[in-house]
Amino acid sequence: MASNFFSQQDLARRNTRILVVLFALAVLLLLTLTNLLVAVVFGFADSEAIQSGLQRGFFQPELLLWTSLIVLSAIGIAMLLKWQQLRKGGRVVAEALGGQRVSPDTTDARHRQLLNVVEEMALAANLPVPAVYVLPENGINAFAAGYSPADAVIGVTQGCLEQLSRDELQGVIAHEFSHILNGDMRMNIKMIAVLNGILFVGHVGYLLLRGSRGAHIAARSSRNNKGGGGAAAILLLGLGFTILGYLGAFFGNLIKSAVSRQREYLADASAVQFTRNPAGIAGALKQIAASSRGTKISNQNADENSHLFFGEAISRWASIFATHPPLTDRIKRLEPRWNGKLPAARTDEANQVAAVSAANDTADTPKNDTPGQRLLAALPVLLLQTAHQPLQAEPLLLALLISNDEVSRPKQLQVIRDQGSIALLQDVDRLLSQIEPLPERQKLMLAQLCIPSLKTLTAVRFERFEQLLLQVINADGELHLLEWAIAQLVDHAVASQFRSSEVVRHTSVSKFADIHAEALQLLSLVANATSDDSASCQQSWQAGLNSWQLADDTAQPDASYQAVQALLPKLMAASPKVKEKLWLGMQAAAQSDSQLSEQQDVQLRALSLLLEIPYSDEAISI
Repeated sequence: MASNFFSQQDLARRNTRILVVLFALAVLLLLTLTNLLVAVVFGFADSEAIQSGLQRGFFQPELLLWTSLIVLSAIGIAMLLKWQQLRKGGRVVAEALGGQRVSPDTTDARHRQLLNVVEEMALAANLPVPAVYVLPENGINAFAAGYSPADAVIGVTQGCLEQLSRDELQGVIAHEFSHILNGDMRMNIKMIAVLNGILFVGHVGYLLLRGSRGAHIAARSSRNNKGGGGAAAILLLGLGFTILGYLGAFFGNLIKSAVSRQREYLADASAVQFTRNPAGIAGALKQIAASSRGTKISNQNADENSHLFFGEAISRWASIFATHPPLTDRIKRLEPRWNGKLPAARTDEANQVAAVSAANDTADTPKNDTPGQRLLAALPVLLLQTAHQPLQAEPLLLALLISNDEVSRPKQLQVIRDQGSIALLQDVDRLLSQIEPLPERQKLMLAQLCIPSLKTLTAVRFERFEQLLLQVINADGELHLLEWAIAQLVDHAVASQFRSSEVVRHTSVSKFADIHAEALQLLSLVANATSDDSASCQQSWQAGLNSWQLADDTAQPDASYQAVQALLPKLMAASPKVKEKLWLGMQAAAQSDSQLSEQQDVQLRALSLLLEIPYSDEAISI
């Protein structure tokens, strides 16, 4: 999956560049037409201009310059305002579409099944578990939104929950996770901001049309009707800008269609890689084709977000504007021998049976045994339930940090008692007996599952908890791998929701040479985790150097988790191709002896979470 992931991320970046070019062309055309409109209106707005003819109206460089500056500024401001709004994460999009967040501890059968499927996909790809929203829509549809995996959300419609089986729902969710992994989600967010700038011209026209009514009435009531020309100018400008707005919408839909269609085919294919069950997503597409509900979304914001969805969210009068390929084409790519027959649309009785099946989701073994299902099933049920409870996720995360060392453990528990509370200490102590036998890799997975619960906390409560978390980690004066991994995960996936921070630019490092020193420090950290034996560590170091085609005598720098923590922002800013080379070196070092120890597994899992790189778990037994 990794190589495909990197190449598709790189393709998404190229598509983003295409989007920028198309946007620039659209703006240039709109700017030209706007200048022409203003020249006509102001050239013939009053009698003096009419008498002097074209020479005064059409050739006023100062007017054209000011028009260009105003239009470009308006488009830029509209785009930036939308971008600032979307930087807050995928939840902004979900709420704009009318989505209601599903509580991690929900007891609703269908919601519980949905959360289980999302958790399975997140663990299989080793991503932070995203928040989940349900849209009150009858259509069968879903979407992924956000700037990065850390702030991503998954949204599904009520119709999707009611009409699809578990395997079909799993296929749809896998499709959305593919958009997250392949970089489509970030590109789609940028597209929303860009198109908002283009469409702003039409909004200006609408406002001018409304304003022209009052101006026209005032001009008619005036004894001196010289103001009529101004009212007419406003009316003409409003009408012209409105027409330009429709033209902007035309170009906007063309841009969305040009960029989006092929990514949908790719996400369908990637969903099969996730689930190993082409019948799941193909079955979902067939149900959509057979159902009268279709995929339509009635929310007023559906149009600007239409390219985010699993299926066509709004009706199009021409296929060239469709953001998604035809359903039959998508099905045939998944099932080349499909005969074109569709299943009967599910009845209300069948939906009731599906609801009962959803209620038993945690007890029954699903037909399709995926890696994510195996990972989730291996975790203790009590700890899973605890991770789903917002107020209990805090003691669970603290309990995951408690050391088995006789010296460190009392210090950590004392910090919880002094800086937290006796009740919190009791909750932690209650969980320790369940946590102690677990390998560290499962402890890290439990931390991942706590993320949605932590995101439901208030900003004040989360800040207090994060401070306590760091105090527990620092209680013994040492920083261990799991402690570092959990602290970084919480900061990366949760803290950004509560405090404004600069969004990492993912295209600023395009050459491996630009992160050469940082890569060597990271490689040194991975090599030193191989074994206590210096020869094994040196073997790992050499394997990483060979992967990067660096000289064998390259000096190995000292490395620590504290030092690597400072390097992460720059490493995250690497392009997909640079990240691919970096990651292949990490893997070569960790697997230099053809084995992967638990320590190496946890280390790679933590680094993949922070660098937003999927981590295959298939080679590791549970």
